[in-house]
This record gives sequence, C-alpha cells and structure tokens, in this order.
Amino acid sequence: MSGEERNVSAPALEITFLGTGSGAPSLERNLACVAVQRGGELFLFDCGEGAQIQYRRAGLGFAPLTAIAISHLHGDHVTGLMGLLMSLQLADRTEPLDLYGPPGLGEYVRCNRRALHTHFGYPLHLREEGGPAVFRETPAYRLIAAPLDHRLFCLGFRLEEFSRPGRFNLDEARRLGVPEGPLFGRLQRGEPVSLPDGRIVAPEQVLGPTRRGVTFVYATDTRPCAPAVELARGADLLVYEGTFDARVGDEAHRKGHSTVADAARVAREAGVRELVITHLSPRYTDVSPLLAQARAIFPNTRIARDLFRVEVPYREE
Repeated sequence: MSGEERNVSAPALEITFLGTGSGAPSLERNLACVAVQRGGELFLFDCGEGAQIQYRRAGLGFAPLTAIAISHLHGDHVTGLMGLLMSLQLADRTEPLDLYGPPGLGEYVRCNRRALHTHFGYPLHLREEGGPAVFRETPAYRLIAAPLDHRLFCLGFRLEEFSRPGRFNLDEARRLGVPEGPLFGRLQRGEPVSLPDGRIVAPEQVLGPTRRGVTFVYATDTRPCAPAVELARGADLLVYEGTFDARVGDEAHRKGHSTVADAARVAREAGVRELVITHLSPRYTDVSPLLAQARAIFPNTRIARDLFRVEVPYREE
C-alpha cells in the first residue's frame, strides 16, 4: 500500500477492490467485486468472475468472511459467486454465511447447485429483497439497501456505523476512585458503575463527546438518480460506477449506467467525503482523462484499479 493510502491510526474500514471492470474481464481489470474489512468481519459487495482468485491475491482469509451482498443478477456481478461458495465448502467452513441480494438470487444459487451436484456443509442464510431493506443490524452498525436505476432491478448498499462513546478519560476515572478492571469497561460501554464506598459514577463523568461512526456506500450499476444520492448522503467513502467518460452520457444512460462526471455530481450532491470510481468499460486503458473529468466536478476523487486498497479512518473530532 502506498503512503497516500496508509494512515497512522488504525482505520475504521479497509476497502480492497478485487474487480473494477464491467461487462467482460480484461487483462487489467477483473469484474465487479469489492471487499470491506471492519474489525474481524469481512463483507463482499458483488462477486464477478475471477473474484476468488483476486480474493487470494489480496491475502484475504476465508475465516472473516461474514456476508456477501449482490447488487443485481447481471453476469459481471454474480458469475464468481458459486465458485467462491464451493471453495468455502472445500475449505471445511462451518460458520454460517449470509447472502443478500435481489429477488432471483436464491433461484440462481439453487439452479447452480442442482446442475453442479454440489452442497454446502455450512449454513447459507440467503435473503432477497425487492425494495429498501435493512439486511443486517448489530449494536455497532447496520447494512441497508435501496433500489437504484438500472436496466433490471439493482440494489445499492450502505454500511453505516452508529455513533461511538466518547474517549475514555483515564485520569479522571482514577481521580474519581474507579478501580481499574471491569468497571472501566462498563463505563466505556456507557453504563454507570457503583464504587465500593457507595458512590455512583456516570459514564458522562469520564467520557468525552460522542464520536461519529464511518459510512461506506456501494452503488453500481445505475443511472444517476435521487435514490443514489440519498443512499450516499454524508458517506465517508462512496464507491460509485463510472462506466463511461463524460462525452457519451446519452449512451451511458441508455444502457443504465453513469459516466465519471455523473459519479462526481452524485458525490458532490450527497456531500460525501471521498469518491472512488469503479466499474470501468474495457474500452478505457488510460484513465487519466476520466479522472480529470471527475475531479473537475468533485476534487476528492480516485479511480480504482484491481487490488487497490483504501483505508477509511474515523473523522477527527
């Protein structure tokens, strides 16, 4: 990873682009697949052809894989799925795996299992949604989806953390007489504690202001549309398609896609922190003109390449 992408503090999220092309793979770009690591969990967004090879090249272990989210059932977003699921079986996975996506995803998996005479020794929890949905929610974050504007039903995804407790003031806790150990942890979780002398110490006495979590949004394939803007609203990192250059907007929209200029306008309107463009047509080998078109509208833009990594840090309070 380059110095530009490395932050001194531990990132909240680490994004690895396993495939950044569209339509058909090229020697430079595999098909759509993005890995997002959050703590000990790993999420895949789309799973195009060659995804598991790229997964291995990126050094991502199978154990942290928590969920796979499929945006839609065009081949360049889903043809790598069955191979990956079967490799998990060969690796003797026993932990459950969540699979999220649009209507028809379950039939796609079942049809392939019948044709390939395969089974999975691990629980595969599949959930389809034909509209806005909360696919996953924990005390720390949630994964939501909303329909975009493509030639067939397509979901965009938003992984958003909830606010975190403020920083723990160790010196103040000691001054108040809180013994080190489990009581520190309870205060950090926002719980009041009772001291041996009967006093109650409230979390707000030893915690700073609440800190904002981070938000990652994945939106492809889609024409520019209001739902994409709302899904991306205030995100720290927006991964959005830029299949075509700005000069062929009519062609892009007719095919249900966006240009790099469209991506930049969505990022600007949504007030995101950073934009990374992916899903490039194989017709483009030199992306520097595309990057210039996007940065003219939204300067904090990068164009992904295969195995490109981006860290998303917490915002400084």
